[in-house]
Amino acid sequence: MTERTVTGMSANSDDGRRRIKSVDKAFLIIQALREQGNAGAGVTTVADAVGMSKGSAHTYLNTLKQHGVVTEQNGRYRLGLQLLELGEYAKRQNLVYQCAQDPVDEIATRTGELARLVVKEQGYGVYLYKAEGDNAIETTIQPGQREYLHCTSQGKAILAHLSESEVREIVDERGLPARTEDTITDIDELLDELEEIRERGVAFSRSESTRGMRCVASPVHAPDGSVVAAIGVCGPMSRLQGDRFTEEIPDIVRNAANIVEINIQMNRNS
Repeated sequence: MTERTVTGMSANSDDGRRRIKSVDKAFLIIQALREQGNAGAGVTTVADAVGMSKGSAHTYLNTLKQHGVVTEQNGRYRLGLQLLELGEYAKRQNLVYQCAQDPVDEIATRTGELARLVVKEQGYGVYLYKAEGDNAIETTIQPGQREYLHCTSQGKAILAHLSESEVREIVDERGLPARTEDTITDIDELLDELEEIRERGVAFSRSESTRGMRCVASPVHAPDGSVVAAIGVCGPMSRLQGDRFTEEIPDIVRNAANIVEINIQMNRNS
């Protein structure tokens, strides 16, 4: 028996679930415009980037423009602020975000460093919130940005509290790309470190995502015990060393994660 196909819809994706081709193409265009940055892009550039005809690209762009997702000026297209509204709404509706802002602000103030909240989504870590202490390093990472889980302390704190099969599935899908020469790129080495993280309750990153930067993170659990996020503190190696790196800051992030967990449970019970 052959599978029935629907106009504009692929029969099956690689994971066996049906997908609408036109929606896939629309998001490819959005991603292409994101990669073009402030300069924007013309129809030809967009068409080439997503592999479609100029006519089709123009139709998609005009449709996205009508919905405020894309803007156009002098033939150049850019992402519209409608996406900002949608993103802000999604963030505000996230219970972890609601419960973690004050604790993240507090650990940034106490440590003087950069504090970040990360959640897991589709096998990536998504930065949901950040707070900067008085001595925080400057970073280009913004809320909403995605990162591989295996190369950050927050990501490893999350992975450590997933099942081995879940970790392997994420690695199969996303890989273990090297961000620096210190990034873990071997699955067995990663699994060994995740076991150590579970035992001590915190995860460390030593120049694994950015050279010269160290991070400490602790997982945040939902009332049912599942891991929903991680809170971390990041700073230069010159300041995050010795007992401050291995004891003082780990205690701070563990306590903050515990407060977030209590906040989540109180909010769900209210």
